[in-house]
Amino acid sequence: MTDKKVAIVNGAASGIGKAAALQFAREDYAVALFDINEAVHDVAAQIEDCIAYVGDVANEADVAAFIDATYLKYGRADVLNCNAGVVVVKPLEDTDYGDFLRVATVNLGGTFLFHKYVLPIMKRQRSGSIVNLGSVSGHVGQTQHAIYGATKGAVIAFTRAVAWELADYNIRVNSVSPGSIDTPMLRGDIQLESTRTGLPFGEVKAEREKEQAFNRWADPSEVAEVICFLASDKASFVTGADWLVDCGWVAK
Repeated sequence: MTDKKVAIVNGAASGIGKAAALQFAREDYAVALFDINEAVHDVAAQIEDCIAYVGDVANEADVAAFIDATYLKYGRADVLNCNAGVVVVKPLEDTDYGDFLRVATVNLGGTFLFHKYVLPIMKRQRSGSIVNLGSVSGHVGQTQHAIYGATKGAVIAFTRAVAWELADYNIRVNSVSPGSIDTPMLRGDIQLESTRTGLPFGEVKAEREKEQAFNRWADPSEVAEVICFLASDKASFVTGADWLVDCGWVAK
């Protein structure tokens, strides 16, 4: 049990999820971390009050066991931050049903499962804040990202619906839609494009940076700051919203 607020963060081993976990810790939350990658334990080692669990967000038994362990240790859940995601970058006709299922079950299915198992705790408390990770891809069309964009658009729609479903319990639900953030996922995306086109990695990266008004990628910490703000009482009148952290991409 703890008197601290407790933040549950999935996709916490790298990228935005890791940055969010570290930011919550700096803001004096106890943090429960979940990721399919063993590196989540390296992140946990940097946080004083923390538990870490290796599992698959698309595996219901893994999610249920993790939430049970978190509640057993801390006795509460104040924040849920869903970051786990995968991307498939292919022309649509080259995308098979296995690709579709993998992206859909992780990006949308994992978000659903974490809500399913965290909500009973938050409802008993009659309080809580949820921040899901959308994407600029849920707002604009991106070549060879049809399935990824579809799942992120679904996460944004899911967020809006659940915000209304939980309003009577004083639980806020929002999403954050990043643009180009310097994460292993984006770098892998750029490497695939570089291989496909034969262009140097740096040249492809420079072209993608032009999609941002400031002609640069963001550091994951810049998104984490927005996540932690939306999770906090400073955003007490914000629910059902999707916050673009896209450096003007959608505004163009």
